[in-house]
Amino acid sequence: MSDEFVAVARLSQLPEGGTLRVRVDDNPVLLANVEGTVYACDDTCTHEDSSLYLGCLKGALISCTLHGSRFDVRTGEPQDPPASEPLATYAVRIEGEEILVSRTPRR
Repeated sequence: MSDEFVAVARLSQLPEGGTLRVRVDDNPVLLANVEGTVYACDDTCTHEDSSLYLGCLKGALISCTLHGSRFDVRTGEPQDPPASEPLATYAVRIEGEEILVSRTPRR
């Protein structure tokens, strides 16, 4: 199965330490710039239906504003309860100034 990528944003929209909510097809995806590397994961907390874009990114950890769970945006792994299920992550490619995200999640 080949990995199809879609352009979702420009690098100028995502400063280092920042996040951006985008859509890949019908799925809300969170982009995070961690020390110059762009990562992509599901934007919805696996514990409750809440956008992680509303949370705070510290290093590689994004927090959920509802109950305080944190996820590693690089791997999708939850770091704190109550979340116990990982987020799906997506491959990212940079082409010039364009950020491209795989349509197929890794999980």
